[in-house]
Amino acid sequence: MTDGPQLKVGELARRTGLTVRTLHHWDEIGLLRPSGRTDGGHRAYGPGEVARLTRVLALRRLGLPLEEIAARLQADDEDPRAAVRRHLERVREELLLQERLRDRLEAVLAALEQRTDPSTDDLIDAIEVMTVIDKHYTDEQLEQLAQRRAALGPDGMRAAQDAWADLIAEAQAARAAGLAPADPHVQALARRWQDLIAQFTGGDPGIEASMKRMYREEGPERASRGMVDAELLSYMRDAIDVT
Repeated sequence: MTDGPQLKVGELARRTGLTVRTLHHWDEIGLLRPSGRTDGGHRAYGPGEVARLTRVLALRRLGLPLEEIAARLQADDEDPRAAVRRHLERVREELLLQERLRDRLEAVLAALEQRTDPSTDDLIDAIEVMTVIDKHYTDEQLEQLAQRRAALGPDGMRAAQDAWADLIAEAQAARAAGLAPADPHVQALARRWQDLIAQFTGGDPGIEASMKRMYREEGPERASRGMVDAELLSYMRDAIDVT
């Protein structure tokens, strides 16, 4: 992997959704040791350790104990994409029991395959997405969402992502122009907003409740991966309340 920034243990924990205590423990048992220390004595993690972390988490989601994970990670210079691909192949052989995990690893692998040399930020983003999603949705809800994505297919998923990007841009423009939430144009945007949410949740009240909890607890920017900030979300919620 290319050179990248050194991350303090607290920053790595914050950005991935893990805990400092977990990272300390993995250092102590030799599972994920930092590459160095800062001038202040804090653990410092580089791109190699972040790449190893993606492999540790993928193996954990297969239900492997930490001792077995450590044994599987002896080749520290292995390309993380190859490791994810190998784990994915194993999951595919256990589809009846591992449907949700298969969906996770396919998403990570797809993200990595788009880059010839994944950066530290690319890998951290993939870890954060897995951590946040697993935290707020039940296994059953994740399975429903995976089935919905499969039904849409790659083209349908891209169309949905483009529809959200267009709508968010239009909503930002309306807010910047000073249009009131009750303005007819903003009301039309609010209806489209609700339609896209319904497309995501499939009308399932449990999934919608989990999504709202994620936005409330994680904050709009983290929950949406930077697409929506708190001010825009509040503006659209006000518009929806008017409808």
